[in-house]
Amino acid sequence: MSRTCGGPENAHRRDVLRRLALGLAAVPLASLPQRAPAAAAATLLSEDDPLAKAQGYVADAHRAKGAQGGALCSNCSIYGGVPGTDSGPCMIFPGKLVKAAGWCKAWSSL
Repeated sequence: MSRTCGGPENAHRRDVLRRLALGLAAVPLASLPQRAPAAAAATLLSEDDPLAKAQGYVADAHRAKGAQGGALCSNCSIYGGVPGTDSGPCMIFPGKLVKAAGWCKAWSSL
């Protein structure tokens, strides 16, 4: 007995393989961090935090030594806050919020 390429067994096998591939493709998406809950649970970064001190973070960029004119956390390429809010997440300080008007040594232009 010969099997044909388009037979019911192959259609079922293709369907199973397709579902398996879709499931495997979804695994990386499921492991992505949830932004909204993480931001809601984050606390405001203190200037006394050891990592903040190491990066020269200040909540008010006007007090920053070495800050370029107009350089703020809110216009930094690694700031993740929503425009118009007073604070937001930063990749340099995971789990913490930084002031939009702040600055640190990691500042980089957009």
